[in-house]
Amino acid sequence: MGLLGEAFNRVMSFDNETPRVLAFLSRIVPAPETSPHLIVDLGCGHGRILRELAPRHYNAVGVEINPGLVAKNRAAGLKCLTPEEWDGEAGQCDVMIMAHIIEHFAPADLLAFMEKYLTRLKPGGHLLIATPLMSNYFYDDFDHIKPYQPAGFMMVFGGSGAQVQYYARNRLDLVDLWFRRGPLRPAFHRGMYLRTPSRYFWWLLAALGVLAFRLSGGLIGRKDGWIGMFRKAA
Repeated sequence: MGLLGEAFNRVMSFDNETPRVLAFLSRIVPAPETSPHLIVDLGCGHGRILRELAPRHYNAVGVEINPGLVAKNRAAGLKCLTPEEWDGEAGQCDVMIMAHIIEHFAPADLLAFMEKYLTRLKPGGHLLIATPLMSNYFYDDFDHIKPYQPAGFMMVFGGSGAQVQYYARNRLDLVDLWFRRGPLRPAFHRGMYLRTPSRYFWWLLAALGVLAFRLSGGLIGRKDGWIGMFRKAA
């Protein structure tokens, strides 16, 4: 990609989501050094959140389906298990994190997935969900299936009795909600995809969008995701 491409990726790859996850966790587990609370990060990927939890002394374990990422996380000193290994462990957890997972499932498949794992969350325990909203770049991720919005999610998991095809056995109460904002990005222009000189113009335009977003404190941007903090009903 070259030095210019690497510089562009550094400009674009800022993370305003992980700090919010940590802020929610600090409310659930205010003193991690002395707390026995177990946190499970489902679909932990490259360990983005786990790497922040470890130095803060949280009792955390990641679960990841990709064996290569499991090995990478373990080599970094993080506790990481395959789904099969996690299934073989006894007990329930106090906090469950699902960051950028639910958008990879169709509705019926998501319901089955969440019912399976919510049985491992203690009644009164907390679930943190981070997921994108619909945007021009939502389907840039090849295996994104559909975005889920808080209202629709709670129709199934909130026990509202809304007219939907199915309801979850495990009920969730919404405790808090944060909408992530991101910079405005150009989309669907030929020059963004082809290796032609015009791509540098679109890179510059995208970088200016990030700069405007940061200088305005997020005002020049758009809502493109959300994080929900839920409590599992007894």
